[in-house]
Amino acid sequence: MGSVKDLTIKRPATEDLEGMGVFKFTDDYSIFDYGKMPDIIPNKGEALCRMAAYNFKELEKQEIKSHFRKLESGNEMEVDIVRVLFPQKGELKPGMRNYLVPLEVIFRNSLPEGSSVFKRLAKGQTTLEQLGLEKMPESGEKLSTPIMDVSTKLEPTDRYLTWEEAAKMACLNQEEIDDLKAKALEINDFLTKKANEIGLEHADGKVEFGMNPQRELILVDVCGTLDENRFLHNGVHISKQILRDYYKTTPWYEVIESEKAEGKGHGEFTTPSPLPKELINITSNMYKSVCETWTGEKHWNAPSIEETMNQYKAFLEKNKEA
Repeated sequence: MGSVKDLTIKRPATEDLEGMGVFKFTDDYSIFDYGKMPDIIPNKGEALCRMAAYNFKELEKQEIKSHFRKLESGNEMEVDIVRVLFPQKGELKPGMRNYLVPLEVIFRNSLPEGSSVFKRLAKGQTTLEQLGLEKMPESGEKLSTPIMDVSTKLEPTDRYLTWEEAAKMACLNQEEIDDLKAKALEINDFLTKKANEIGLEHADGKVEFGMNPQRELILVDVCGTLDENRFLHNGVHISKQILRDYYKTTPWYEVIESEKAEGKGHGEFTTPSPLPKELINITSNMYKSVCETWTGEKHWNAPSIEETMNQYKAFLEKNKEA
């Protein structure tokens, strides 16, 4: 079970045999590690599911193995399942097979406003050298070479790691870490090219991997959706980032940031206000329009990406004046 998608297990995984299950993508959303937010975004789950299924099929043509089996319905996909072993509990040991690699691999092609890189640099949590940068980046800067980051996956709050720490935590040798990086960059290249074809900029995204029973790296979870990746249209966010940006203007955001800084949790002591109905409608159209354009399949006859973004920009202007 997750904040935005549910998993039904049809066959449990063992070290020697992948399990089988079904992901059900809901219309819920989650931001800032808070968990399920108060509203739903109509058709968001189906849009994510269809977009993710399309990406799995296209990446398979490039010999990127994944846990994807088939699309069962609009918002459900059948997948192979690996075991979830927690390094912090001593459950994961070198040489094991068929497990979730407990890492999130992040690639960054540009640094749009809202990128965590700026906050981490300001707080001294990373350095230009660690990021492979020669000078302090500017908001909106496009990178000549993608930045590769890695963070934890199975901890209460994700934290960034060095690649040496990541390899040790995930019980991967140098060859496997190199393979993981190469696969992540190949996926990034595919998504960037696809985004360009439909008039979008692919700013950044994340991928997750598993080790199958043959101890081969496979792509798991989902990739290349508006929840896992940040895309921009003419410099304006067209992803889940628009929901983060809205809530950053509310008192709730200040409270949860203060709670995190004080080690109190992730918003347990306050409740976010609902989204404006107009923004819910715009966000729903955003997910649908990008899905239809990306996959080439019409399911809702949603407004075009251009129309949807014009609606969003009008919403921003109106709220700025208010």
